[in-house]
Amino acid sequence: MSSDLSPAAVAAAVRGALDVSHGPGGTVIRRLPAWAQAQFGGDVALHNANSTASGVRLDFETEAAWLEIEATFIRESAAWRWRPLQPAAISVTGPDGFEESRLVSDGDVVETFPDRPPVLTPGAPSVLRFELPGPRRRRTVSVWLPHRGRLRIHAVRAGEPLRPAPRREPRWVHYGSSISQASHADTPLGVWPVIAARNLGLDLFNLGLAGSAHLDQFVARTIRDQPAGLITLKVGINIINSASLRRRTFAPALHGFLDTIRDGHPETPLVLISPIHCPEHEQGPGPSRLVDGAFLATDLPRRPNDGLLTLQDARDIIAGAVAQRQADDGNLHYVDGLELFGAADAAHLPDRLHPDPAGYALIGRRFTDVAAGAAWLPASAGPRVAGM
Repeated sequence: MSSDLSPAAVAAAVRGALDVSHGPGGTVIRRLPAWAQAQFGGDVALHNANSTASGVRLDFETEAAWLEIEATFIRESAAWRWRPLQPAAISVTGPDGFEESRLVSDGDVVETFPDRPPVLTPGAPSVLRFELPGPRRRRTVSVWLPHRGRLRIHAVRAGEPLRPAPRREPRWVHYGSSISQASHADTPLGVWPVIAARNLGLDLFNLGLAGSAHLDQFVARTIRDQPAGLITLKVGINIINSASLRRRTFAPALHGFLDTIRDGHPETPLVLISPIHCPEHEQGPGPSRLVDGAFLATDLPRRPNDGLLTLQDARDIIAGAVAQRQADDGNLHYVDGLELFGAADAAHLPDRLHPDPAGYALIGRRFTDVAAGAAWLPASAGPRVAGM
C-alpha cells in the first residue's frame, strides 16, 4: 500500500531551493527566494533560470523498495537560437552506488520566438517509477530534479513511508552562469557542481543561473543569509557576453558583492573562480552574437576607452580583487577557471561557449581534484558513504 506525500512533506524534503509553493497545478520549485524574485525587474531569462531545478533534489530516508513521482514537465523549444526541443531528465541515487536516470518527452512545450510571445502547447503529466535495489533497510534516496526546463510535481509516493533526510554534509553554496546550471548536460547528475558535490560529500545549493550571473545584490543577500560551510563564485562570462558591466564598474560591483556576503559569512571559506576558456571572448568583448549556432564576439564598432571587457580582462580583475582583499581576509581564495577547462579542451564547446556533456564531466572532476587538495574544503567533507 502507498499514499501520496502531503505538499508540506514534499517541501520538507527539498534541498537546493528556497521557494517551494503549492497550488491547484501542483508543487512548483524555484531556487531563489520570493523576495528576490520581486527584484528581477521582469527579466524573462532570469525567471526561467530560477525556475529550473539544477542541483535541486528531494532527499528521503526510507525502507521502500520503490519510489514514484508524478509530474508535468515543461520543456522549451528555441529553434531560432539553435536550441531544439530536448527531453526532460530526472535521476534517482541511493546507497551502494545506485543511480538511475530517465528521459521524458511528455508534458507541456513552450515554443519561443525572437519577435513575438511564446506559445504554450499543453501536454500530459508523467508517472515515473524507480525500483530501489538492495535489502529493505533505512537508507537515503535522492530524486534529482530536471536541470533544464521546469516541472510541476503532482505526487510523490512509495511502498514504505518517505521521511525527509537530515542534512549531514557541509553546505556548499555555488553561484555561476549557464555553465554552472549546465542544461547541456545529459542528466541532472551531469551538472558539474553536482558531480563535484557528490564526489566531495557536500550539500549543494546551486545558484547557476543561465545568462544571469551579473553580480546582482539580491543574489549576494541570498547567499549572505544562507548557512554555508563553503561558498564559491564563478563570475565573468555573463558580464562579458551581455556587456552588462565595463572596466569602470566590474571591480566595484565584485567588491560590493563580496562585502555583502561577508556581512553574513565573515570567516566562511569563499572561493572566486574566474571564467573557463571561451575562444571568441578571450580577446574579443561582448555583447555576444549567435551566428549559425555559435556564440561570437561583438561586431559593433569599438571606440577608444569604451571599457568593454574580454575574458582576459575579467580574469585579471578577479585575481586582482582577491589579491587585494587577502591581506585582511585569509579565507578568500582564487581558482583560475582555465585550470578547470582550458584552450586544449575547446573541442568540447559545440557552440563555442557551453561545454558538451563530456566537458561538464571534465570540469566536475577537475574541480573535485582542486578542492580535495585545498585548505578551503570543509574539514568534515568527504566522499559520501554508501548506505548512509
